[in-house]
Amino acid sequence: MSGLFDQETESELKNIFAKWPRNLKDTLIIDEDRHEGPHSHENPLDHCHTCDDAVMLVNELARISEGKLRFNIMKKAEAKEYKPRYLPSFIYDTPSRNVRYYGLPSGQEFAPFIFVHEYIATNALKLPKEVIEEVEAIDAPLHIKVFVTPECPYCPLVVDFANQVGLINPNIIVETIEAMENPIEADYYGVQYVPFVAITRVEDYYRYGAKPVEVIPGYLPPEEAVKVISRAARKLKRS
Repeated sequence: MSGLFDQETESELKNIFAKWPRNLKDTLIIDEDRHEGPHSHENPLDHCHTCDDAVMLVNELARISEGKLRFNIMKKAEAKEYKPRYLPSFIYDTPSRNVRYYGLPSGQEFAPFIFVHEYIATNALKLPKEVIEEVEAIDAPLHIKVFVTPECPYCPLVVDFANQVGLINPNIIVETIEAMENPIEADYYGVQYVPFVAITRVEDYYRYGAKPVEVIPGYLPPEEAVKVISRAARKLKRS
C-alpha cells in the first residue's frame, strides 16, 4: 500500500485504469539537480522544487495502473525537443504533445490530470458538440496558459475544458501552470486570483509574460470560453 493514496482512492484509480482500451505513455521532464531558494525570474528552468514528488507520483500511478499509464522520465538536458517552459513538465501522450501540466498535479488539480488521460485513452470527450465544432474550426495557432493553484475549486473546471480544447485542435498549445510553484508569468500578468487564462501568440512561446491577445479572468462556462478563444484566433488572423 502506497503512502500517496489511501485505499479508497487507489481502488477508484484501479477501476478507472481498468476501463482504458489502450495504454498511455507520458513524458515527465525533471531537473537532475536539487535547487533551494526562491524561483528565478531569469530562467524558470533553473528551479524544480517538486521534481522528486513528481517522480514519486508517476511511479505510483504506473504501479496502480499496472502499466496502463507509464511515464518516460527525462532530464531537462535530454528533452530540448519537447520545449518545456517550466519544471516538472508533464507532457501528455498526444500526437502533437501540445497539452501539458507544469508543476505537481496535487489537490484539486489531480482530478483533471486523471480526466485528460481518460479522454486520450478512450478517445472520448465531455464537451458539448457545438463547442467541439467551434474548437475544430479554429485555424490560427494559439498558446493557452491556464494559471491554477491546488486549492482553487473552480480551476479544475477550466483546466478540464482547456485540456479538451488542446485534444480537439493540435494547433492550440494548452499549458496548465501551477502558479505557486511557477509564479513568474503569474507575476507578469498581475494575476490576483485563479483560474486565470492568458491566450498568446505561438510565436511568443518563449516570451514569459508575452502580451495576451485575450484573457479569461475567472471561470466561464465552455460555451462562453470557446467564444473568447475563437475571438483571439480571429484577431491573430487579422494582424
